[in-house]
Amino acid sequence: MGATIIISTYPDRKSVLKIANVVVKKQLAACVNFTKINSIYTWQGKMEKTEEFLALFKTTSKARSSLKVEIKKLHPYKVPEIAEIKINSVNKPYLNWLVQSTRWNKPQN
Repeated sequence: MGATIIISTYPDRKSVLKIANVVVKKQLAACVNFTKINSIYTWQGKMEKTEEFLALFKTTSKARSSLKVEIKKLHPYKVPEIAEIKINSVNKPYLNWLVQSTRWNKPQN
């Protein structure tokens, strides 16, 4: 089983905390790191400069699809960023913890 990081941005701390708590509780992600960032982008023809929160959802290759569905369902943006980074190399103890922290480490009923 491999490791995957899903990236998404959020408008405020409250919204990123909400999704982080939900996905970790549901064992869709083992961990969510987030930090405040500055973003420059175009939206509906206008140049925008905003503060956002970048979230890194750490999960397994087996859990990634369900995690993406949950992120999309709970995301406050009309067009959310949901980007996947597949990890080619990760230290074994961390990968073991990642697998044990998601619900896909157990036999499915």
